[in-house]
Amino acid sequence: MTLRRFVKMFIPRKIFKAIEPYGHLGEAILFNSLYRFPARRLKVIGVTGTNGKTTTCFMIHRMLLDAGYNVGLMTTIAYGVGDDIKPQIRHMTNVTMPELMRRLTHFRDKKVEWLVLETTSQALAQNRVWGIPYTIAVITNVTHEHLDYHRTFERYRDAKRKLFQICNQNRHGLQTGIVNADDPSAQLFISDIKQPISYGIDHGDLKAVNVVLKPDGISYQVQRGE
Repeated sequence: MTLRRFVKMFIPRKIFKAIEPYGHLGEAILFNSLYRFPARRLKVIGVTGTNGKTTTCFMIHRMLLDAGYNVGLMTTIAYGVGDDIKPQIRHMTNVTMPELMRRLTHFRDKKVEWLVLETTSQALAQNRVWGIPYTIAVITNVTHEHLDYHRTFERYRDAKRKLFQICNQNRHGLQTGIVNADDPSAQLFISDIKQPISYGIDHGDLKAVNVVLKPDGISYQVQRGE
């Protein structure tokens, strides 16, 4: 039995949920200190959103890899460095703090330059990614899901906004946020980051036009928005 399960046996559910983020914060501080803050040597791209997080992570990873960078990847279904990608057996988007520190240390030892990290709203709400210096934040979309944990759409959305706020506080990073301009919450995410870049079909700094679905994929063109 884990310590977390043991504690939950004696603390009422409502009280536990209230104190849980502080417990995770303490754990994050402890393990980052023990492992000497391994993420500080990496440029981290955090990807969040209700849908498309994993696919977006793989696309960014491949683009950076093809551009010649040494790139790490950590998603719900897989993680690794370069082309050496392993299945994510636990099927957890953001793994436990000790496991996260071990993987980040491995990436650091492998001289990884960029890490593409799928980041959930729950991990953000619980402070489980404390100590990770995000340099770029990406939001795919926000819809009415995962309310069993967050209880309201606003709490769920604001948990995801925390990724942009963390990124904006990293003065050594790019302080850049990539925002889906067609999402109803886009302006809130844009307001959270120093250097926003928006994309979309109907709106955005960069717009996809002439989009055509084909048997072997999608063809489109990109134009600058007005």
